Amino acid sequence: MTVRKISAIGFLLALCATSACAPLVVGGAAAVVADEVIEQDQGGDGLF
Repeated sequence: MTVRKISAIGFLLALCATSACAPLVVGGAAAVVADEVIEQDQGGDGLF
């Protein structure tokens, strides 16, 4: 295989892995924001 083909395959694999993890990152960010909001409103430790 040429370097160009190997690079293209690596790029496609990385793209698939990144798109598969995106919902986890967004969900984690939403949980952190929700925790901060609860802490600001109620004080204390928040949700977590």
